[in-house]
Amino acid sequence: MIKFGLPMTPRVWHNARIDFGTSCLFSLFNVVMNQFFMPFAIQQGASNLQVGLLSAAPAIGLIFSPIWAVWVEKSRSPRPFVIIPNLVGRLLLLLPAFFAHSTVYVFTAIMYQILMGIQAPAYASLVSRMYPGNVRGRLMGYVRVAMGTLMIPLAYAVGSWSDAAGPAGPLIAAAIAGSLSAALFQTLRLPKQAAVKSGAVFSFRDQWQLVSGNKALAVFLLATTFAGFGNMLANPLYQIIQVDSLKLSNTEIGYARIAYYIGLLVAYALAGRMIDRFDIKFTLTAGIAAYGIVPLIYGLWGTYPAVILGNGIQGIGEAIWDIGILSYIVRLAPGREATVFGLHLMMFGLRGTIGPLLSASLSSHVPLSALLVGAGMCGLIGTVLFVFSNRSNKKLHLTHSG
Repeated sequence: MIKFGLPMTPRVWHNARIDFGTSCLFSLFNVVMNQFFMPFAIQQGASNLQVGLLSAAPAIGLIFSPIWAVWVEKSRSPRPFVIIPNLVGRLLLLLPAFFAHSTVYVFTAIMYQILMGIQAPAYASLVSRMYPGNVRGRLMGYVRVAMGTLMIPLAYAVGSWSDAAGPAGPLIAAAIAGSLSAALFQTLRLPKQAAVKSGAVFSFRDQWQLVSGNKALAVFLLATTFAGFGNMLANPLYQIIQVDSLKLSNTEIGYARIAYYIGLLVAYALAGRMIDRFDIKFTLTAGIAAYGIVPLIYGLWGTYPAVILGNGIQGIGEAIWDIGILSYIVRLAPGREATVFGLHLMMFGLRGTIGPLLSASLSSHVPLSALLVGAGMCGLIGTVLFVFSNRSNKKLHLTHSG
């Protein structure tokens, strides 16, 4: 059948509709957890160290992703590794809704992200079974366009709602919508696949052999380490500037979030098409570069218009990192996506733990503008590495080992 101008089987069309429905439900949770959770915590009295912990929480959870990736590859289906952690993790938002203390926010964020460290490599494997490669980029982009479209009014609604009645209501609503989204994902139709009968256990040697023998993968990990470290170094500083320096209300933060979602929406719409039709390295370069540009905008400008512009570019970067990196890894390592994505997530875990804690601890002693410019330089170094190192590496290829 032909849907949205794309040829697909009934199973793929069913999965696209389920993906669409879960993403729309997830949009409320996404707005609250990823955009307002930290400002809520700061408004509840979170210290700079706690802000650093909140920024580092996603990375802390992902450090152990390679261990989970082994179990995912050996299982018959990655679906339980996606659904159960997501269901439990999203219900955790009820904790700060009923116990409004900055420590509860930090605990909730860390526990949630530990669960996300389980589902992240499993999702990479799941996507490769949900959609065939010739339409994967566009379908992932279309689904996320719908989610991004919903998040624009939701960002304003959550900001206004929390200004008027506090964060408890949005947190409860996000927990309910998020858990329903995870439950709906259970109805995906995946091709049957036998469990891998292997006695292999987690081994850094086995996993890093995938890197040592492949220049494209090694360059990718190095470039994203530099750019991602700069992004995570700057991340808590964005929130501190918005809440403490500029004294923005939740409604004003909501407007900035709208700019973020517009950038996200445009990037999802364009990136999915570009990934399917052109060399994916061009798209990925734009995403890596975005993580160098945003800290420079905050550090050299530092006004509310800078926040609006920075949020828009941040949305473009994060959309490309979302579907671009996943698509890049699927092409680099067919059949080993979970392992390679687990390595990528572990690297994110290391840089993402060090970066926010470092910037949060230095923020009381070093000007925020200097820290942000330094973060921007890290992003630009990663971009240069990726561009120039890939000039002589024209083909995506990975030799399977073990």
